Amino acid sequence: MTFRWFWSSLLLAGLLTSCATGRLQKVPESPAPVTSPAFAEEVSRITGQTWTQGNSIRTLPNGGVFIPAMLAAIRSAEKTLTWENFVAVDSQPVIDFTEAFIERAKAGVKVHVLFDAYGSNTYGKKHIQAMRAAGIDVRFYSGWKLYNPFLYNHRTHRRILVVDGKTGFVGGAGLAYAWDGEADGPHRWRDTMYEVHGPIVAQLQHAFNDNWKEVAREPVNGPDHFPALTTAGSLTAQSVLGSPKKTHDTIGSSFLLALRAARKSIVISHAYFIPNRPVIEALFEAKKRGVHVELLVPGQHTDMTLCPTTTAPLLRKFIAAGIEVREFEPCMMHGKLVVIDDHLSIIGSGNIDQRSFFINDENNVFVLSAAFAREQMAMHEKDKARSRVLAEKDLHQPFGKWLKGCFGRWVQHQL
Repeated sequence: MTFRWFWSSLLLAGLLTSCATGRLQKVPESPAPVTSPAFAEEVSRITGQTWTQGNSIRTLPNGGVFIPAMLAAIRSAEKTLTWENFVAVDSQPVIDFTEAFIERAKAGVKVHVLFDAYGSNTYGKKHIQAMRAAGIDVRFYSGWKLYNPFLYNHRTHRRILVVDGKTGFVGGAGLAYAWDGEADGPHRWRDTMYEVHGPIVAQLQHAFNDNWKEVAREPVNGPDHFPALTTAGSLTAQSVLGSPKKTHDTIGSSFLLALRAARKSIVISHAYFIPNRPVIEALFEAKKRGVHVELLVPGQHTDMTLCPTTTAPLLRKFIAAGIEVREFEPCMMHGKLVVIDDHLSIIGSGNIDQRSFFINDENNVFVLSAAFAREQMAMHEKDKARSRVLAEKDLHQPFGKWLKGCFGRWVQHQL
């Protein structure tokens, strides 16, 4: 680290720290359990969304599964395709998606693509040009503006694909070689996407419109984008739209509500776990009232080395309090999963950090189903088998990492 880099980082951190992040909504201290109608009502109050019945959700672990599934869905499109994506790197998956979108556009399908201007700036100009030449409406969200540089800090972190208004995909994965595999080595990440059918797909289309209206000045609409949706399964689910620039926090507040509602167990498997004080206190309180709490985070393979140094002191306190903390060993663990009392599952793009709560646009999905929760726990158990339990001594840091962690805690709401 050079002194120039150090002082530049301090200056940047000071500027970013000056940006207000926001506050969580008022959440009951002792909400009803997640199996109760009262809990579902409180979720809707916080999120402003309604619950949908009759959905099906297919779990797609790792890119070796979800990339072919998404490509097959794109190639099946007959009328419309909408895609909002945070991160993409020019690679074979990007080439495959580009070609699939172009083929459908030439067949008369209306295709709308919204990329985050920062996360997808490595998508490849030639691919963007080819899509536009084929008639695809490609837009970029929150580009750099000299007259308002702080706006660039606000990103769309969502991953939403909707096909013909009937099939949706949500999760936290991007497109790059890192996602193109089975998490079987350090260069192939562990991640999960979900394929959804049923009434909740309309909520995902509305979520896409949230930012599309902002950049294009008009939404996608009509029966081709919003067809009548029939029952596709038995799941009760809700799309939780995180749009902190336009309204109050929903992502963090709904996480907090779920943690406070736990009666038996809290399972968190998250790539970037940098919680704020209310979430931290909720986890300690849950442990005190006898809830089993376990946490799975990335190990040595991580794309954000500042994260583990920032949270090490907190994780030591968790372990001292009896919370089980594990780190995933084979590769970067980029998944985002919370399961409460073997009944509520929280999936999607939102991390448990202040950037997801107060800065980025996100989209989570709440699912109320013991059967779906069992499926997520079975996947989680496979991840646990590839992880190791941490002890307090494992989280003691040499001075350099300790200093780096101090810096991280100073700017943690930006990580």
